[in-house]
Amino acid sequence: MNQQKRDDLSGQVMVVTGAGRGIGREIAESAALAGARVAILEVDPNTLSETVTHIKSLGGDVIGYPMDLGVEKDVIATIAAVAKDFGRIDVLVNNAMVHESEDLLHTTLEMWERSLRITLTAGFLCIREVLPGMIARGAGNIINIGTVNAKAMLGSDSYSIAKAGIHAMTRSVAVRYGPQGIRCNTVVPGTIATSAWQSRADRNPKVFEDLKPWYPLGRVGRPKDIAEAVLFLASDKSEWMSGSELVVDGGLLAGPAPMFRTVEGSD
Repeated sequence: MNQQKRDDLSGQVMVVTGAGRGIGREIAESAALAGARVAILEVDPNTLSETVTHIKSLGGDVIGYPMDLGVEKDVIATIAAVAKDFGRIDVLVNNAMVHESEDLLHTTLEMWERSLRITLTAGFLCIREVLPGMIARGAGNIINIGTVNAKAMLGSDSYSIAKAGIHAMTRSVAVRYGPQGIRCNTVVPGTIATSAWQSRADRNPKVFEDLKPWYPLGRVGRPKDIAEAVLFLASDKSEWMSGSELVVDGGLLAGPAPMFRTVEGSD
């Protein structure tokens, strides 16, 4: 990552959920280097501590909050603590998720409810808690991390369905609260090489190589690809965007890359 500090988000207060590792960590780090004051919400105290220490070593203004997004009272208390510590919340990034790779037939009720609770319900709770302050100030920016799985059947059923709810929630917030100065958009990643893929990589060490042919740009994504999209949506450069889906997927949703050659007979 480019360590040069930018001022795109100077002074803004950003909350990032699930920011102890992967995409969330990259978002938090990039936002801090862009001048934002960052609050990290994370269930794992070890990755939280390591991420906060790392961002501080880069000169970032960051506070970590260990909490369980699956517990309503924790969400309420933590968002209140962030607002008190920083004075306000300008940007909320709903990034936390649970990724179950099973199909519906092999999804237990416990797995289903956990996917919905962390991937969808936690996003709702965070939005509900930040909205009053944003409405009072007449300005706010909510960025939800969705997925291409919400746009096409790509497996991991309970995760995909929960994320589809995130996409719908973006539209609801954008339309209902736009008149109060609230913007809400979804970033739609394709495959991003993070530790969330570890169990699949353990089964197939070539998983990312095997996925490359499906991406017209010839590679899977990196956390930085998503962080840059989030920084754009968090900045004034996107001030007339709301209710939008910003697809960052290397061309995946444009069409199944290996198929057209077969259809044309040019394979």
